Amino acid sequence: MKRLVLITLLAASMASAGWFRTYGGSGWDAGQCVQEVDNGYIVTGFTHPDTLTSSALWLFKTDTLGNVIWLKTYGGSSSLGDRGYHVVQTTDGGYIVSGRKYVDTYHIWLLKTDGNGDTLWTRSFGPRIGYCVQETSDDGYIITGQRNYFPSTLFLLKTNNQGDSLWMKEYLLNGWVFSTGLYLEVVSDGGYVISGLIGDTTFEAEREAFWLLKTDSMGIIDWSYIQGGENWGDEDQGRCVRNNTDGNYIALSNFGLLKVTNSGDTLWTKGFHNGTSVDISYDSGYVLTGEAESVLSSYRASMPQDLWLFKTDNQGDSLWKQSYGSGQSYYVEETRDKGFIVTGGIGGDLFLLKTDSLGLLGITENPLVESDNGWNVPHSIGSYVVLHYQGLPQGFNANVFDVSGRKVDHIRGDGNDGAMTWGINQPPGVYFIQALDNRGELKEVKVEIIR
Repeated sequence: MKRLVLITLLAASMASAGWFRTYGGSGWDAGQCVQEVDNGYIVTGFTHPDTLTSSALWLFKTDTLGNVIWLKTYGGSSSLGDRGYHVVQTTDGGYIVSGRKYVDTYHIWLLKTDGNGDTLWTRSFGPRIGYCVQETSDDGYIITGQRNYFPSTLFLLKTNNQGDSLWMKEYLLNGWVFSTGLYLEVVSDGGYVISGLIGDTTFEAEREAFWLLKTDSMGIIDWSYIQGGENWGDEDQGRCVRNNTDGNYIALSNFGLLKVTNSGDTLWTKGFHNGTSVDISYDSGYVLTGEAESVLSSYRASMPQDLWLFKTDNQGDSLWKQSYGSGQSYYVEETRDKGFIVTGGIGGDLFLLKTDSLGLLGITENPLVESDNGWNVPHSIGSYVVLHYQGLPQGFNANVFDVSGRKVDHIRGDGNDGAMTWGINQPPGVYFIQALDNRGELKEVKVEIIR
């Protein structure tokens, strides 16, 4: 298993109600989807350990603070890229993941695990990619994505609870030559609403339009809605769609946010650029994330990619925006505490960002405390840490371990009391310092070294 490096972006003397952690190594890793589950979060994406080896689908569970509980990799037979795109917790306590697996070409991949991430079964359904999966009321699954290469088509695939195909439908309207489904939700009448794209191409140019379609429970189209794609060079895509609390739908394309009735009529649209995911918040407003954003203005291709959250009211009007530095965010979900969890990629690593209801990390000062039972670390986060000890006639002796359990250092301090720094020459990451206290009991303190 690949060793994780966890980095926090908090200041040295701060602790946080929110947090920002990265997971990865020297290669290229990114998160595609995160969902809140009991006592933590489930994340899928991909890991590419270095530039010379294969990439694999990544699935891991964390606690509520982002600490890894377990991590699994699947596939990885080709450097062209096995990936997980969407994950949900199933009614049996396990997880279902949709993605892609490379054999001789990309194949639609469905992976079912138990609650510990151990594989129960996998299914492959021919060429291309499964971008989104949801569990259905009969304990089966519905998947959308892209089928075939050219012409590619948006598909719906219905399976039973063992992943066996019950039916598959493909969708492409007259006058268009390719289509893709990027996200879907199960709706109240047992049907499905799908957001994606539909496009046309010539030898010299291509155009894409936002496509939203609603089907019944057997995949028969009830209605479809197309926006954009009038001009060659247009690149509009339906990135996400959600069931709204009023029975309608909120959809996000890379050019805007729109509210659509359950019969396919547009209620309103708002201009946003490069949004990738939207969720409905407890106050019936919306939270969006994406790569770079410009509200009600022309798109600037030179704009740097920026991690952001954008909160609106129930009419799509801005309430606040928060930015978190350069990176790419792919998925956002509101959490039970009315905050938000986001995943994506930053600096080649997968990240998780947890905020409060205003998109803030909620940083508060960590007060200095006296030595506890012989020794303590007053501030456990920083480019180095300071250890205080007192009342130890034998002096201070500690071993330091990394997150894999490997001993990386030994710390010694002479005399009954004193103070010393540690971590200046250590790489960033999470470490555990273990030493006997003044009762003769083994005490452990977790510290994080950041740069």
